[in-house]
Amino acid sequence: MTIGWYRGLEHARNYAVVGAALALNACAYEIGYRPDYVPAETPPFVAQGRLLIVMPQEQREFVYAGRPASTTGDFTTLTVPIGAIVQAVAKEVFSSCFAYGVEFVDSVNAQEDYVVALEGDMQEFVYAYTKVIDQGFDEQAPDVWITPELEIAFAVKAYNRAGATLLDKTYDSGVTAGESYMVTGHPAERINRTLHATLHALMLQVANDLRPLLIGECELVDLDAGA
Repeated sequence: MTIGWYRGLEHARNYAVVGAALALNACAYEIGYRPDYVPAETPPFVAQGRLLIVMPQEQREFVYAGRPASTTGDFTTLTVPIGAIVQAVAKEVFSSCFAYGVEFVDSVNAQEDYVVALEGDMQEFVYAYTKVIDQGFDEQAPDVWITPELEIAFAVKAYNRAGATLLDKTYDSGVTAGESYMVTGHPAERINRTLHATLHALMLQVANDLRPLLIGECELVDLDAGA
């Protein structure tokens, strides 16, 4: 089995709608993995086994770089080491619910000890800075707010050790908005924080969908959500 987390990104769209408050200059922005951006919520179960995530080295090292498709801001570029971020967020989420850990591999070896293997295909990565004008009581000096937004979609397949397909589903975040702001010197970090939160939410969905499918594959312990 192989994985193509980023095969669909060759068709990905990027756009930015920005105003003066965004203060985008003619420069390149770079973002990276930030563990403090990952929400604390974890899956409410522990599986007594190991998870394999089939993710070849070239995919782990994949870096997205591109300009917005919009006229506004089209003189800027955003560089995202999305392979490293996906890997780190996936490890953070799944390590908490697989007692024997998570291993990233190039392909599945029949001799490896695991209860389930995941592979995926990222199909969309779209980001935006959406301008919202609030005129309030002063139409001559309205407030200008910027909302970072993005959409991520990826297809996921899961297999047991016998090679049977347990899961075949596409996960789409829809348009996800981050925290709005009026002024910032680091607009790309607003996208970065939203990216981490969105990936985390999608990984939680995958984990929760896996839980009933693991019955019979390994021992499961459900955690008390109120504990």
